[in-house]
Amino acid sequence: MSIGGLLKGHDLFGALSVEDVDRISRISSVKDFEAGEAIFANNGRGTHIYLLLEGRVHLRIPTDPEEVSIVASRVEKGEIFGLSPMLGSPRYTSSAHCQVRSSVLAIEAKPLRDLLQSNCTAGFQIMNRVAHVYFERYINVLKNLQAIVNQIPLIHL
Repeated sequence: MSIGGLLKGHDLFGALSVEDVDRISRISSVKDFEAGEAIFANNGRGTHIYLLLEGRVHLRIPTDPEEVSIVASRVEKGEIFGLSPMLGSPRYTSSAHCQVRSSVLAIEAKPLRDLLQSNCTAGFQIMNRVAHVYFERYINVLKNLQAIVNQIPLIHL
C-alpha cells in the first residue's frame, strides 16, 4: 500500500483532502526497527510523529536516567505515538522501544504542523484526535499508578 493510502485509511488523517494527504506523503517515510531498538529517546529532539504499521512498541517514562523506566503505554498496530512535537514541544517526553521487529511511518512534525495551521478544519480534527490519544494514555498511567499504590500496605494513625 502507498503512503498516501496508509494515511487516508487512518482515522487521524481521514478528514484531509487528497492534496493534503499527498503533501504529507512527501514528508513521510517507512522505517524498520529490530526488537529492542529505540525509535526515539526521552528528551531527544522531537522531529517526527509515528504511526505503527507492524510490530509492538512500548512508550517508557524514565524514573532514573541510569536505571529503570516505566512502561507508560503499549502501542499496537495502527496507533500513533511520538506526539510531543505535534503539541509544539521541541523534545520527546518519553522513549519508544520496539518489543518485536517493527515498521513505522515516520512523519516530519514541523511540516505537518504547518499544513494543519493552513487547513484549520482538518487541523482541528487532527489535534482533537491527538489530544484524545494523550488523554487516554494519561488515564492509563493513572490507573497503573493507582494499582501500584494499592499494593503498598499503608499505616493509618
